[in-house]
Amino acid sequence: MKIKVVGLGQEMAGDDQAGLLIARRWQEQHGRDYASAGVEVQLLESPGINLLGALAGLDAAVLTAAVSSGAPLGHVRQIRGPELDSWRQSAGGGSARGALETLSLGQELIPEDLPGELVLIGIEGAAFTLGEGLSPAVRAAVPQAIAAINQLLDRLIC
Repeated sequence: MKIKVVGLGQEMAGDDQAGLLIARRWQEQHGRDYASAGVEVQLLESPGINLLGALAGLDAAVLTAAVSSGAPLGHVRQIRGPELDSWRQSAGGGSARGALETLSLGQELIPEDLPGELVLIGIEGAAFTLGEGLSPAVRAAVPQAIAAINQLLDRLIC
C-alpha cells in the first residue's frame, strides 16, 4: 500500500504552519515505525496544483493543515473523503482551504489519480498573518493531531 502523510502550510504565517509542524513531528516520532508499511511524509508549503502530483498514484493520504472555521482555537478535526468537498465551502482561511479547492479540481479532472482514502486532519487556527508565530493553543493540539494520524494509519494498514 502506498500512503503519504502530507503537511500543508506556510512556514512564516502564524498558525498556518501547523500542518507542516504536525507532519514533521509525526515523522520524527513515528516515521520509522510506519516506513515498512510504505508510509512516506511530504511537506508542501503553498502547494497549489502540486498537491495533485503529490497525491497521484497513492492508495491513501493523510493531509495535515491549519483550518479556520469558527471552532475553538486548537480544536482538532478530521474531514474524510466526501465531506471534503462540502466542507470546503466553510473552511475559511489557511492552507486547508486552498488544498480543498485543489482537490475539488482534481476530482473533476483526474479522479482516477487521487487516493481512494483521503483524510484531512486540521487544527483550528486564528493567526494567519505573515511573521506571526504559532498560537499556544494550536501548539498544544499538535500531540492530539499526531495521535489521530496514528489511529488512521493503523486502520488503513491493518
